[in-house]
Amino acid sequence: MDNLISLKQSIVKEFEFNYESCSISEKSIVELLGYDADTVPEPVLETIIFIIEKLPSKVRLQSGYKIFNPRKVKLCGDNFNIDNRTFNCGKIIYSSLKNSETIAFLISSVGEEIEKWSKHFMNNDEMLKGYLIDKVASELVEQLADRTELLLENELGRIELQATNRYSPGYCGWSIADQQNLFSLLPAKFCGVSVNDNSMMMPVKSVSAVIGIGKNVEKKNYECSICEEDFCYKRDRSAQNI
Repeated sequence: MDNLISLKQSIVKEFEFNYESCSISEKSIVELLGYDADTVPEPVLETIIFIIEKLPSKVRLQSGYKIFNPRKVKLCGDNFNIDNRTFNCGKIIYSSLKNSETIAFLISSVGEEIEKWSKHFMNNDEMLKGYLIDKVASELVEQLADRTELLLENELGRIELQATNRYSPGYCGWSIADQQNLFSLLPAKFCGVSVNDNSMMMPVKSVSAVIGIGKNVEKKNYECSICEEDFCYKRDRSAQNI
């Protein structure tokens, strides 16, 4: 039986997670900042404890994915095309996607309230609180994307398909401008996220990504050594062993 028989129509799934399902903790934030229990400064630890206490009321964890009808997906050269929209993803990403039989888009967001919370402290010269809230929000949305990626992989596993790594516009030589194409193929305000004229996602603490799907694709270690992006979230997370 054709593994893709159940993918002849696009599949759209959207989730909302409870805060308790994430793995943010005092210890994980301390390690994210490069400290341990013996080296973390007292003001930093006190701020972390404050953030953790308030965090559940400051986030809305929404996430989802869309798997596209394989007949609408073409891969050629260093780009892929979905429903007559071309994504110039570049050589690094294309090398991972090239054996895909179809493509999924993944969106995750922790909402806009946490961004407002961070800005409130920044605007009132409480820079440590503002900075740490922003840092925690970035890690939380990546963990949410990790969890959603796992849900996708589990669904694909039931029909003996595999997934590649996820890749986001703005990284690995892929222009951020392709966010416009990406969001044009998703339902409006999918997972509470939209894109503005500058191709930035709103809320800011959101993740968009492409994932290749097929029988002959695989996940690999991210090739940070050949990527020219200095501020890549994958490099930062790998370095911290999060």
